[in-house]
Amino acid sequence: MTLPTPARDVLILGIGNPLMGDDGVGIRAAEALARSELPEGVTVQEAGLPGWGLPSWLEGRSRVILVDAVQMDAAPGAWKRFRFDDLRLALEDSSLSLHAPGLACGLALTEALNLLPEDLTLYGVQPAQIAAGEGLSAEVSACLPELVQTILSDL
Repeated sequence: MTLPTPARDVLILGIGNPLMGDDGVGIRAAEALARSELPEGVTVQEAGLPGWGLPSWLEGRSRVILVDAVQMDAAPGAWKRFRFDDLRLALEDSSLSLHAPGLACGLALTEALNLLPEDLTLYGVQPAQIAAGEGLSAEVSACLPELVQTILSDL
């Protein structure tokens, strides 16, 4: 077994479809984070809708931060930080994810393959609207600066 190189230590992964309104919040957050000053060893990437391919994104990482639109029955633009242990029960209910196959499927496969990073965090944002068209709703756009700053502080 080879150890990950320092550049692969931490991954921030934006998830979503920017052509479906607020479902693109993970991608928009990743874009903002990529323009920020990041600590050494942190990589930011946009995964789109990884589904069953999620294990290949997470393999060899010591820490992963996912950013995605999630159904939380909260006010639009509200966001929450989930640790993987917090997600276990929520992910059993596929309504959390807005994708098919959903984040739950990708994480379950990653866990089954024993490829989960030691530290996995999801920043989930409650969408206002998921519909064809580019651009985030006003509520989700307004939460981005605080969300990005919190992720940067978390690093």
